[in-house]
Amino acid sequence: MRLQGLIAAAGMSSRMDGFKPLMELNGFPMIRMTVQSLKNAGIRDITVVTGCRHREMEAVLLPLGVQVVENRAYRETDMFASFRLGLSRLLEKAETDAVFFLPGDIPLVSPESMGRMKQGVCRAAGDTEALLPMADGNAAHPPVILAGGCEKVLRYGGEGGLRGAFARMRTEPVELSGDPGALADADYRRDFEKLTVYAKKHKGVSEGICERWYEEAGLPEPARRYGRSVGRLAGWMAERLVESGICLDVELCRSGGYVCGFSGGGDMAGAFLRVRGYEALAELAGGDRWSGREPETVCREDTLVYLAGKLSRGDPDFQKMSPVGDRILGKGGICERLLKEFEVMTGERL
Repeated sequence: MRLQGLIAAAGMSSRMDGFKPLMELNGFPMIRMTVQSLKNAGIRDITVVTGCRHREMEAVLLPLGVQVVENRAYRETDMFASFRLGLSRLLEKAETDAVFFLPGDIPLVSPESMGRMKQGVCRAAGDTEALLPMADGNAAHPPVILAGGCEKVLRYGGEGGLRGAFARMRTEPVELSGDPGALADADYRRDFEKLTVYAKKHKGVSEGICERWYEEAGLPEPARRYGRSVGRLAGWMAERLVESGICLDVELCRSGGYVCGFSGGGDMAGAFLRVRGYEALAELAGGDRWSGREPETVCREDTLVYLAGKLSRGDPDFQKMSPVGDRILGKGGICERLLKEFEVMTGERL
């Protein structure tokens, strides 16, 4: 499928005491996390419409490999105008089967929700023009405009913006129950504070934060090298699986590997992280989560961190080598099975 992503982030954040796209969540600018939400679903052709503080936004976005379109009339126009500008540029560049749309302040949509929307694209009836996600009875994100609906959106000039356009199109609902991130935006400071708590609980963090944690905990250098090794390998493996069609949280895998560097094992890391509100990372760092059972599939964040830890153990200079190692250490039978699954899915031999 030819899937594109479109993010509208041209506004001035007039209701927020700060510029929303560049406010940090877990050590990342919010706009980067919004882009990553699309990338976690394997969407690589992403267009971001900017306006206010365009140059600063470009400096963050261009290294991410996205196309940046400037809405120079951002002071006089609304989000729908930015969306139509981005959609028209996107369609000039390539044909599409579906366009996943996110406002810049919806940064925490889960990989599971993105996967459900991708499945919806595959299952949609031939005359469907858009897919509208719903979460607990509320309109959610990301809506998806299918190929047959793009021109209708571009031609729409009535009231209500994108929602008004959808009201005149053939749409299908897609249920995203259980994902508050598909609803959580940040118009006001209180909204951003809720996003901050939710991001800590469910998402990964930047390498910079992990390095500061190393300092705070006083980790010895061998433990730091090991954690970096696990993190980089887990992130690399997650990216390869995403390219093969699996929806995964790449940054959660990467930082989950980093926190494996804590000396004292999972108990120490779990306590350190939970007291700071980082529940998902605490779970990934837990050393006994597979006690009494085997991980079933490589297509999970916790399994990838486990496998990367086994591959990296005993090789603290792993990060100086190629992205993959040539040894399987630890529970060889489990690792061999997981590595075979990874090889079949990605074509990469570890």
